[in-house]
Amino acid sequence: MVVLIILLALILLIFFVPYGVDAAYEEEVLTVKVKAGPVRIRLLPKKPLTEKQQARRDKKQAKKAAKKKAAEEKKKKAAEEAEGKPKDETIKLGKKREITLDFLIALARMAVRAVRRFFRSFSIDFLKLHYTVAGPDPYNVAMQYGILCAAIEEVCALSAGKIRLRRKDIAIGSDFTAQKQTINARVVITLQLYKLVHLAVAFGVEYLKWKWNDRREKKAAAETESEDENGRQQDQRAHGHHRW
Repeated sequence: MVVLIILLALILLIFFVPYGVDAAYEEEVLTVKVKAGPVRIRLLPKKPLTEKQQARRDKKQAKKAAKKKAAEEKKKKAAEEAEGKPKDETIKLGKKREITLDFLIALARMAVRAVRRFFRSFSIDFLKLHYTVAGPDPYNVAMQYGILCAAIEEVCALSAGKIRLRRKDIAIGSDFTAQKQTINARVVITLQLYKLVHLAVAFGVEYLKWKWNDRREKKAAAETESEDENGRQQDQRAHGHHRW
């Protein structure tokens, strides 16, 4: 009983612990961290390897290269042996799946709904974008600044209510004296595993419902067609005509 309770607690912990990504680009350096609850792991920039880690890495790479070489030699030998054997030119045809326009439309609608649910399933805890437009031509700088401000306003308006954004820091500027543009950005995204499972289950249930309704409609159409055909045959017999 105790083992079962511990196992259930671990499953709940795995499904409800927040997982996330913290990515930043500042001063031309990309930093990427992943998190699972209180645990933080830095992926980029990578720490320099110690001598022992480097030796271990070189050893693994040598083993991998040796395995790859052995596999290539085995494949080459098998190809040489197969050259002398007669080729089996028979082609096995599998059962083709019927892909109709209705199926593609239904799948597209389900995909759109799944994408909407996905964007509502995670939250952007923090979004930072500091961009300074610069360059040698003041006219181009002014044009780029105006286009960029309009684009960001449009994106913010379209994403409002569709993406959960907790905190943001967006600043667009222009510098007519600098020769090079600068960008500092950071995004922190959090997602819980049970929400992904919910998305998959919802998509599966929706697909099964569509499949069931499609089968019922096809069956009803086939029965109607069969009844019409029987009616036509009865009419032809009544009028004394034969159909060849």
